Amino acid sequence: EPLNVLVRGFGKQTWEYSPEYSIRSWAFLLPFYTILKPLGTILAKNNVPAYALFYVARGLLGLTSSVLEWSLFNELEQCLSLQTANIWLFFQILNPGWFHASEELLPSSFGMLMYLGSTKYCLRYLSTDSTKAFIISLLFNFIGGILGWPFVLILSVPLVLHYIFTHRVTVTIRTGTLSLLVLAVVTVTVFSIDSIFYGKFSPVAWNIVMYNVIGANENSGPDIFGVEPWYYYVLNLLLNFPLPVLIFSIIGLLHLQLWPVWGSLVVWMGIFFSQPHKEERFLYPIYSTLTLSASVGLVNCLKKLPRRKSLLQLTKFGVIALVSIQSSMRILALINNYTAPLTVYSELPVSNDIVNVCTGREWFHFPASFFLPDNYRLKFVQSGFDGLLPGDFLETGSLFENIRAIPSGMNNENKFDPGKLTSVDRCGYYVDFLVPSDYS
Repeated sequence: EPLNVLVRGFGKQTWEYSPEYSIRSWAFLLPFYTILKPLGTILAKNNVPAYALFYVARGLLGLTSSVLEWSLFNELEQCLSLQTANIWLFFQILNPGWFHASEELLPSSFGMLMYLGSTKYCLRYLSTDSTKAFIISLLFNFIGGILGWPFVLILSVPLVLHYIFTHRVTVTIRTGTLSLLVLAVVTVTVFSIDSIFYGKFSPVAWNIVMYNVIGANENSGPDIFGVEPWYYYVLNLLLNFPLPVLIFSIIGLLHLQLWPVWGSLVVWMGIFFSQPHKEERFLYPIYSTLTLSASVGLVNCLKKLPRRKSLLQLTKFGVIALVSIQSSMRILALINNYTAPLTVYSELPVSNDIVNVCTGREWFHFPASFFLPDNYRLKFVQSGFDGLLPGDFLETGSLFENIRAIPSGMNNENKFDPGKLTSVDRCGYYVDFLVPSDYS
């Protein structure tokens, strides 16, 4: 929605984008804006629907993912073996979780992509003891953390500990100073851009940590948006990863030469499994580490098998078949069963009049305002949902004035605000789904 505001001037506003809270980064959106804004002008002149920009943004994320995956593949070939690199790439390509996560415009997805680059240089550091590679690994994660999602900085802790344990104090201090300087440059750049947009000092990454960790209580913080049992992530991983990959990823952890990489995986899962509030996207940053551990585990298992060619070939074929079948079924299920909102909102005709497109219980399936023609606006009607709905960015002033305006009715406690609703008689279209419903 904020990206649509930058490109087309309107969109829905969640409480996180209120300057009062400022826990979402505008700097994160600038690279997409610089491409989509001129492209949007060209497409509009040629009567191409604006939702094409939605797919372009996803394509840019997918392209970034592919480049970083190929880069890590080449590093795995150098540091481990061609067989490990090939298996890892196979597991990545046929990974249902990566299939959808890599193209989502989310800070956690961005952190996931940046961790590919961080892992590449982490492996180079572990194989060559290169301080330069160590700092570049941190740089990728600094960008993923400060520009994207600050919690991914945790992933670099085991690597930092490895450096401290294996180098002299003077070398560690010198490298630590240089690393902090790199972190400062990234932080100052991102914080400055966000402060310009919000019109006040806005350390977004720090605000996210403050709200979700330090300042969290029974009235605000992540838990008010729902809690899940510890096995929620187990079920989630079974949806997003083929079963053989999960099994081999556990075996791969026994390859102790890569303990700084596995340490990141274990620490991350330990932290997020223990948090009451759970979301699928919280595990995104470790997706590539799971497939890496699985590839190492499978290679080590193949080495342990009797050296009979037929047995090795049968084992490889069995793993490839199981992974291919399970992954393809899940990916096809995602495509076939979850694209209805994209299809429905793509059908809205162009209009010279202002048209309200309304929705109630289906509000959270709305894909993006990129799917609305220029004169259309999304509105919410009363439904059974009693939390805080998104409002609207102002459209009356300049871009900065609209972004800096403090919206009415916003709160960080998920309290319902009736001001976010409109009456049904103001709706030109209504989007719902055909299943039985009770009165509420």
